[in-house]
Amino acid sequence: MQRRWEQFTVAGRTLATAPRPGITRRQALERGAFAAGAVAGLGVWNAVPALAGGGSQPRPIPGGFDESFNLVPKDPFIHVLPPAFGIEPSTITDFHGVIAAGEVQGAAHGSDGSEWWFDCDMRFMEGKYVAVDGRLRDAAFGFV
Repeated sequence: MQRRWEQFTVAGRTLATAPRPGITRRQALERGAFAAGAVAGLGVWNAVPALAGGGSQPRPIPGGFDESFNLVPKDPFIHVLPPAFGIEPSTITDFHGVIAAGEVQGAAHGSDGSEWWFDCDMRFMEGKYVAVDGRLRDAAFGFV
């Protein structure tokens, strides 16, 4: 597809802009998914200390979701509560700091005509917490 120079007038002067190659919606989604995957991969790069059994690992909140995504008060499968007003947004017990949470929901349409629903919960926390070893620590956490 050949693109033309675009002309527009500003304060009586005619200006032109060079054609810019556009990207398709599919390319934008693919590039966005690649970037999100790359960012998520960077978080896993140094995950061994976070997944270890002790040390500086934070203590999770007692409640969260079970395997069927029902809210439970203790022994959850996932130690996180839904992002909503009046509900604790932190996933760490004994935490004092800054927390931000957001939830993005929407529909996506596949090239085959299929429709997909997505729900993405994103949070970050930065501050001080008491680790499982009982020491006061200072760190930043985030997840998507």
